[in-house]
Amino acid sequence: ATSGTMSIVSGYEGLVGNTPLMHLKNLFPEEKVAQIYAKLEFVNPFSIKDRPGMSMINQAIKEGKINKDIELVEASSGNTAISLAAIGASMGFPVKIFMHSGCSMERRQILNAFGARVVLTPAEELTGGARTRAIEYCDASNGKSYFLNQHSNPHNALAHVNGTGPELWNEFGEKLQAVIIGMGTCGTIEGISEYLKGKNPNIQIIGFEPSSNACFSGGPKGKHKIIGIGPGFLTENYKRAKERIDEIITVTDDIALEYTRKIPRVEGLLVGVTSGAAVWVAEQLLKRDEYKDPSKVIVTLFCDSGERYLTTPGLFPADNVDTSMVDESEL
Repeated sequence: ATSGTMSIVSGYEGLVGNTPLMHLKNLFPEEKVAQIYAKLEFVNPFSIKDRPGMSMINQAIKEGKINKDIELVEASSGNTAISLAAIGASMGFPVKIFMHSGCSMERRQILNAFGARVVLTPAEELTGGARTRAIEYCDASNGKSYFLNQHSNPHNALAHVNGTGPELWNEFGEKLQAVIIGMGTCGTIEGISEYLKGKNPNIQIIGFEPSSNACFSGGPKGKHKIIGIGPGFLTENYKRAKERIDEIITVTDDIALEYTRKIPRVEGLLVGVTSGAAVWVAEQLLKRDEYKDPSKVIVTLFCDSGERYLTTPGLFPADNVDTSMVDESEL
């Protein structure tokens, strides 16, 4: 519920955070188990990555590492890149993004819309390869570029220590039993786990990653379709957080895509592929005896909008369109 009043913000930063939570009662109607909520991070200007994007940039500006004459460089599979490009446009400094070619076309278009330059790297190298190439570029730039380093930067996690974590605790408190978090840079899982484990060590931090690229749980390395997680290497953020991660569950591409298609048809929310994977993980948890208490809450994160994935093959097909009234040449 809202108070009916509108807020006025003075800039991009005022739009970030304090996102709503939604009870997923259509997807999970069972009343005798823990209740599943989604934190709707796509209500940020672009995604959950607006939080660390703002946090890392503010710190870099404070330290004098970026300005209108120094190019901000990052390796990203998409959402951090978009946040940095938007913030860079609003603050007046140039942005260059190294991104593997397996990321969706919409991401490139959005980045270019904000004036950011995009450098595509081989898809099989994943984000780890894009990161290596971004670092090489910055090392050769004679101080004209600054690598933000989201996979290692402590101010990635601090955005969630100061924002997402407290927002969840303030809403649910001791009712909060588990939080399900996709593992990409691992800044989200690092920050949320630090804050919530400090409040209640028994809160379960459940990570998930692609089954075909499961580096965090010791599995294989390979290409996958769950864009936003599975970078293909162990990030420094992960290394700082790993003792607070209670379990890592792997998700196949097909399951993630299937559940991503299911969410808009059942809950009316068009969301990204990691959201579908998170809903499947929540479904698996509810099969366990420890999650049969209806007074408890499990939180998933719906990190971004499905509009960023319309060109992902097979995800949202236009398969229910009556074309009988138009000429074939118009299709």
